[in-house]
Amino acid sequence: MQSVYNNMYKINEVAEEFNVNPNVLRFYEKKKLLNPSRNDNGYRMYTIEDILQFQIILLYRKMGFSIDNISKILTDEGKPIEMFFKQYNQLNHHIHTMKLIGDSLEKCIDLMFDDDSYLNSLISAMKKTAGYITQLDSWEDKWGFDTIAVDYDNFIRRPHPGLDFYKNYDKVIRITEEKVNERTGNVVEIGVGTGNLASRLMNTQNIIGIDQSVNMLMVAKGKFPKLKLRIGTFMELPLQENSMDTIVSCYAFHHCNNDDRKIALKEMDRVLKPCGRIIVTDLMFYDEEARKNFEKHCSKAEYRDLQDEYFTTAINIKADAKRLGFSCIMEQIDELIWILTFEKQ
Repeated sequence: MQSVYNNMYKINEVAEEFNVNPNVLRFYEKKKLLNPSRNDNGYRMYTIEDILQFQIILLYRKMGFSIDNISKILTDEGKPIEMFFKQYNQLNHHIHTMKLIGDSLEKCIDLMFDDDSYLNSLISAMKKTAGYITQLDSWEDKWGFDTIAVDYDNFIRRPHPGLDFYKNYDKVIRITEEKVNERTGNVVEIGVGTGNLASRLMNTQNIIGIDQSVNMLMVAKGKFPKLKLRIGTFMELPLQENSMDTIVSCYAFHHCNNDDRKIALKEMDRVLKPCGRIIVTDLMFYDEEARKNFEKHCSKAEYRDLQDEYFTTAINIKADAKRLGFSCIMEQIDELIWILTFEKQ
């Protein structure tokens, strides 16, 4: 760019350099993201700093950031890492949704080629895909982990009037760690929380932690700066296919309901290597009869906790995994906690 205004540039010069309409610069000025000065003739004049800021704005926009989020980043009203986490999560969700739609279209095309009476099957396949997408869109954190993240480590150490399934927390973490360390390789912990298990695996495994709570990830990163972290959920893992040797989840799988668990197992199967493992440590009962027996003798507070979460049975999870071709070893740690190890047959 050429200028005679002491390293200041007119709007047309900046627009030409970035191959945009001058109205784009006027728009960002109106939104208070840019603040060029004016010369004696009233023309907008842009400094190098203005131009660099404009470049950053264009980059953020290409990454899908809203005007409001960009404004917060540029004015230090928002934490950039939180916004990048959330934007990454939106992108990951979009990728998974597009993958479901792509797979559905492939099935529809195959039906059209292979079956003259394809209409009913076609409608069924489309409904199934729409149901999956609706389920992914409707998932929410009803437990408020972003709110309790800072106090989570203290929370699990306090006595609980209801289901005190954290009472053997250190033992559960140690046993899960030992189970993971029976093999080495690429490991992902889903529901990494504040990093208490993942941090113990950092010296033996190539581990990455995933959580749906930005604040949990921030706390984990503060405690363990070298721990690699990503935002995501059981149903939308930000990982490539066949990339993980071991998937582990500890104290987290019970936040998936029955339908979510089926999708979660398929998603874990997608990212798992052919000879990989899934290790789930969580509160569950052996079967429905065991749950009913527990409910007969539990306190009102314990019963309320049972209704608040999606605690399932080891038999149910084993059956869901078996349909995907997994074998399962079930081991009970204490009255409430089981550890399940799935391997692809």
